[in-house]
Amino acid sequence: RPKSNTPQQALVLLNDPLYAAAARVFAARILREDLSDAEQRINWAMNQALCRKPNSRELTLLKKILNKHRKQFGADTEAAKATLQVGNSPVPDDIDPTELAAWTSVARVLLNLAELIIRD
Repeated sequence: RPKSNTPQQALVLLNDPLYAAAARVFAARILREDLSDAEQRINWAMNQALCRKPNSRELTLLKKILNKHRKQFGADTEAAKATLQVGNSPVPDDIDPTELAAWTSVARVLLNLAELIIRD
């Protein structure tokens, strides 16, 4: 895709069912890695998506997103379950839906980064 200074590209990708489903599958993969905390998981996910680790600002921002969505989906488990229903791949039953939905939000951010979708 060409670079764009309009929010249209981000809105299209954030709302695209394929991206939402891919983010859920990526989130499940993140959670299945043998890592002890959120920071290690974010580092691993960034490395998988972008072949680099996050800088301190990115790490802080992604942790805030994760914590915000943990609280949101913890307070509204039906919203968490609805978030996970997008796509054809089965929703894992061995992962807490609230945690998976929160990590899906983080994965959606990563998959929507211009660094990932735009070729220079």
